[in-house]
Amino acid sequence: MAQLGQFSAPLAEVLPRLRTAGRVGLHASGLMTGWASALPLDGVDLSFFKKSFTGAMDLHERVLAEPGKREALARAEREDLFTLPLFLGAILSDIGRVRYKQRNGLQALPVEPEDSFPYPDYYLTDFHNQANGGLSLRAALTYEWQIRFLFMGANRLMRQGVIDEIPEGSHLDILDVACGPATWMGQAWLQNRRHRYTGIDLSPAYLEAARLLRRKATLLQMNAEQLLPEWTERFDLLTCIWLFHELPLPAIERVTAEMARVLEPGGTLLFMDAIQQAEETPGELGPFEHFEAYFNEPYFQDYTRLELPELFARHGLRVVKTERWYMSKLLVLRKEG
Repeated sequence: MAQLGQFSAPLAEVLPRLRTAGRVGLHASGLMTGWASALPLDGVDLSFFKKSFTGAMDLHERVLAEPGKREALARAEREDLFTLPLFLGAILSDIGRVRYKQRNGLQALPVEPEDSFPYPDYYLTDFHNQANGGLSLRAALTYEWQIRFLFMGANRLMRQGVIDEIPEGSHLDILDVACGPATWMGQAWLQNRRHRYTGIDLSPAYLEAARLLRRKATLLQMNAEQLLPEWTERFDLLTCIWLFHELPLPAIERVTAEMARVLEPGGTLLFMDAIQQAEETPGELGPFEHFEAYFNEPYFQDYTRLELPELFARHGLRVVKTERWYMSKLLVLRKEG
């Protein structure tokens, strides 16, 4: 309780703005309550939460001020209401799992595949402290709520940065690498980005969630380290959102090589992932101090130190634009040739 009391002053400072961005206040308070009940909070966390409130509200104001964005985002978010009861029903069991791991000194719990797909070893962990990790349909259907709480309601707003870089129309072949439930595709479709989408993911559960949510895309179970041989230089545009921080460094190298291979010369890669250590400010230390342990992200620290421009340059991908989107950053890259 003393820790929550320490947080009351910063919260009071932002209440006037919370009234104009009520969703942020709801999501942030829910996040605080969840972590306070399941995990210890210290001064680093509280400073991070305060900074995150302000950043999330700034992004709400920035994106929703643009013509047409408010209505499209509101329509996209309506689908989340269908999965809200499932998410609320899972909260207690998720908190119980975190406490069990704490009591027994466990960083991860085993994940048991139900199919014969050749999953890489690094994937078989309960990422995000979800039961059965990425192989759980429940986790897949509640993914958007998980990251909504994590990102103070700015989950869809950050991916709007990717959508803004995609031309309107229906003329492009687009590959989404590690698509998950492909949430951003529905949001893009509402904004006249009605291209030919292909989504690949390791998880059959996340692909099934994408199908249940009626994504207008071809959805395939596939390891991004080994894309189809016949896809060489096939796609006009690639998207890769929040994948690299969940991969060990050798896998990142292989995935980058494969993305470069299947992208046509002159094509575009839209890459979004977490900000990195070199870009942090004193109020943003939380993700780098505790994120890996709190959310069972075993490769996060390595990602935050990775030199992304150098990585992409090794594979013929040139950075033409870098832009900050709250707790994520967007890199726009072109394939040389």
